[in-house]
This record gives sequence, C-alpha cells and structure tokens, in this order.
Amino acid sequence: MSLLQRSAIVTAMLASLSVSSFAQTPSTPVVAPTVQSAPAPAKKGHGPEAREARMAQRMQALKASLKLNASQEAAWTSYVAAIKPQRPAPGERPERADLAKLTTPERIDAMQAMHAKHQAAMDQRNQATKAFYATLTPEQQKTFDAETLKMHERRGHGPEGKGPHGQRHQGPNAKQTVPPIDSK
Repeated sequence: MSLLQRSAIVTAMLASLSVSSFAQTPSTPVVAPTVQSAPAPAKKGHGPEAREARMAQRMQALKASLKLNASQEAAWTSYVAAIKPQRPAPGERPERADLAKLTTPERIDAMQAMHAKHQAAMDQRNQATKAFYATLTPEQQKTFDAETLKMHERRGHGPEGKGPHGQRHQGPNAKQTVPPIDSK
C-alpha cells in the first residue's frame, strides 16, 4: 500500500469520526457543576470510615500474629495511636477556589507548608514504629517485618518495583502488540 493510499484512508477515517461526533451533540446545553454543588457520594468501602475500619482489622491481625506479652501492651497502644491517620480539621485543607485566587509563588509556598506538615507527621510515625520495634523480641521482629511488608505491597508497591497488578512502572509495555508505523 502506497503512502498516498494510506493517507487517503486515514483522512477518510478521521472525517467519518468527526461527522459522527457532530451527529451526537446533545440537544440540551451542558451545564458545568457549580462550586456550591454537593460532592459526589463516596463509593461503598472507600470513605474515611471504611479505611479506618480496614486499618483496625489489619492492626488486630498484626497484634495477634506478634503474640505480644503484657509488658509490650503499652508500647503497642502508643504505636497504634501514633500511626493512626489524622483527618484534617475543617478549614485546615485549602479549598480549590482559594488556591485559584493565589499567585503561583503563593501556591508553591502553600504546598511547601502542607508538605512540611505531612513530613513532620511521617517522621512522628517513623519514630513511633522504631520505638515499638525496639520492644519486640527477634522472633517478633521477623513477624513484624514480614507482615508490614505485606501491607506495603498491598498498597501497590509490589516486589521488584511492580505495581498492584504486576506491571512494571517503566513506561510502555515491552511486549508491544501493535507494530510501529514504518517511515516510508
């Protein structure tokens, strides 16, 4: 097939797609959502309450597998309290409309302040984890390592840099099924 024939076919296909898109134009005007509209309801099992319930289940399972003794209970309680995600207070997280009013340098400063706050919370969780880990026996530490690694992989950080479904995060698939267009 010559280049002219391929170009004609591609042009005809694009023209047919554009004609069909005009034919499907809605008869009523599309209204953009307003700022005052209510947020869409969260999917079942995806809200903050569901996340907290799943975390509580995972923590109970971890505690059971660690087989903590009475002297480790206080360390466990402080560990669980320290790693519990904190919901932002009302008004703590900036609204999109407020961010839109800022200049780019002001938005950058606001994002850096939020990042610093998140980093401080992460540092606190890391220190709590290290303090709790130090109270565990070597056997419990092995269990903790294995169980928390499973939790990490469950969040989409699979082994060997793979995501939750086994794909590598390296761009296009190496086993490409569509042949590249030749440059003739």
